[in-house]
Amino acid sequence: MLTNADLFAETEGFLTAIQDQVILTRNYKKYILKQPDTEQLCRRCGKDSETIQHITAAYEQLAATEYVKRHDGLAKVIHQKLAEAAELIEDKSPYYKYTPANVLENENFRLYWNRSIFTDKTIPFNRPDITFMNKKTKNTFLIDIKTKTKLRGLSPHANYTDRAAAAGRRS
Repeated sequence: MLTNADLFAETEGFLTAIQDQVILTRNYKKYILKQPDTEQLCRRCGKDSETIQHITAAYEQLAATEYVKRHDGLAKVIHQKLAEAAELIEDKSPYYKYTPANVLENENFRLYWNRSIFTDKTIPFNRPDITFMNKKTKNTFLIDIKTKTKLRGLSPHANYTDRAAAAGRRS
C-alpha cells in the first residue's frame, strides 16, 4: 500500500482510477455504464477493444516509441543500482538523469548494457537488456526486463535455457 509518494491529490486520484480501470474508455462505456450504442473498438487503431490494458500496453502504434521508453526507463534504474552496488560508478545521479555506459568494469565485476551475446550456437534473442558478470565467482546474470503487455506473437523470453547454455560455453 502506498503511504507517501509526494503526489498531487489529482495525480493520485488519476492513478487510482487507472488502476481500478474506471477511466472513461469505450469498453467502460459499453460494459460498465451499459451504453448500448457505444462502439467498443479503439478510436485510434480500430482493432482491439479500447481498454486501459490496450492503451497502456498493447497499442501497436505506441510499441516502437512509448513502450520502449518505459521499458528502457525501468532497465536504467536496475542498471544504475547494480553499477552502484558493484562500485562500478561513483556518481550518484538521480535515476532520471542516469545514462548507462555500454560497458562498466572493475577488478571484480563487468556490467554490459544492451549488448549482444555471441555464442558458438546461433540462438534467438541473444541481446539481454543487462549482463552482469561476477569475475571472482564466474557467475553471469542475463537480465531481460519485461513490462507487462498483451501483444500477441512477441515472446523474446521464450528460451532462456538455450541462451544460458550457449553463454556458458563461451570462454
